Amino acid sequence: MVTRVLVVDHHQLMIDTLDAWLRCHAPDLVIRASSTALPPGDQGEGWAAQGIDVAVLGTVDSHEELIPAVRHLVGAGLRVVVLATALDGWDAGAAYAAGALGYVPKAAGPQYIEHAIRSVAEGRLYVPPEVAAVMVDTAPVRIKLSLREQRLAELYLGSEAMPVRGVADAMGISEQTVKAHLHRIRQRYAAAGIRLGNVISLRKQLSTDGWIT
Repeated sequence: MVTRVLVVDHHQLMIDTLDAWLRCHAPDLVIRASSTALPPGDQGEGWAAQGIDVAVLGTVDSHEELIPAVRHLVGAGLRVVVLATALDGWDAGAAYAAGALGYVPKAAGPQYIEHAIRSVAEGRLYVPPEVAAVMVDTAPVRIKLSLREQRLAELYLGSEAMPVRGVADAMGISEQTVKAHLHRIRQRYAAAGIRLGNVISLRKQLSTDGWIT
């Protein structure tokens, strides 16, 4: 059975190296599409329509780009492996929370990427022991939001962000209550070791954690 693979990485050499390895050692894993940039918003569905089974996401510009891309591709029906330039417990935990089933440091080599693709194609989690240890030991605790806080965060910081007054009117609460909720969310992150100095950093963190889109 052939597994069709998409590879996204800024470095064409990495794509070519993985392609050569799979052709030689795993001919049933076929790279059907590749890109040196993350997909635009509608491309995930396009690749799914082409029969792509597994997306391998390598080096990207930032964590803020990676996690939404994982979430989008998973939503389109693809299974995702993240290739990490450097092992990072927070990135590993966030990628898993976003729906990625595989997380492999590039330094591990193409044979481990092959193992990850096979496992993920079958719907099984593939996380090497050293990654699992870091995820458990060092990844910050993800904060919890109530349903009310989730709605407030989405209204204030989501894709169609409203001012505080607009959020208050939409939710039927006072502006002071909106500000109090936002303050408590920041305090919760601070308790988890994540200090957010402004609205932009709060928006990025909430998006990374999957609370807003």
